[in-house]
Amino acid sequence: MTFKGEIVERVSKNGKPYKALELTLYGNVKKLVFLNDAEIELLKMNNISK
Repeated sequence: MTFKGEIVERVSKNGKPYKALELTLYGNVKKLVFLNDAEIELLKMNNISK
């Protein structure tokens, strides 16, 4: 299986900004995966190298 994913920036109910990985599983079914800053940077580095 292959999933489409992108890093999204959102604002929490408390008004704090955060980043998460949004996976599109199929159709309109999406799943947010919360990552720490280091994990997000690793994903960015991996994406640049492709």
